[in-house]
Amino acid sequence: MAASCNQGVKDETSAAKADTAWVTVLTFEKQADTLANKPVRIEGTVSHTCKHGGKRLFLVDGADSIRVKVTTGEKIVKFDESMEGSRVQVLGILKEERIDNKYLNEWEAEVKNPKGGHDAGVHTGALGHKDEDAQEKLNQINSLRAELKNSGKDHLSFFSIEAISYTVIK
Repeated sequence: MAASCNQGVKDETSAAKADTAWVTVLTFEKQADTLANKPVRIEGTVSHTCKHGGKRLFLVDGADSIRVKVTTGEKIVKFDESMEGSRVQVLGILKEERIDNKYLNEWEAEVKNPKGGHDAGVHTGALGHKDEDAQEKLNQINSLRAELKNSGKDHLSFFSIEAISYTVIK
């Protein structure tokens, strides 16, 4: 039997448990469209925690090429770096970030003029987070533009989980 160390909110009601969908790392992208803004539970191995603030971690499960991003929620200050390599179960809300041409234009303007009116850090991570140089960001923007064009849609969707609570499985 696995022992666990609960980290986070314990006030989960029976109704919330009943309405929570289980997702897996391997099927996350396939399930995400239908679960946006809904509670989900996922289990995986922490492959990385953000060293600058601990606001993000990434879960894998067997295939490191498939990663699920988990961000801290209101009641979680940060994820501890020592969680890397640990198996965790996360309860959270599945979030969708939509990237469209307007978003890409704003991001490009921000990269070209970092002191502009656009909210710095919105697209590339938290303020103070060491990030790619401007050319790498512009390359990423152009790559996303090509992906958007090839998709035939008016936006790209990127999914993550905003954690409500998590448990480290020992």
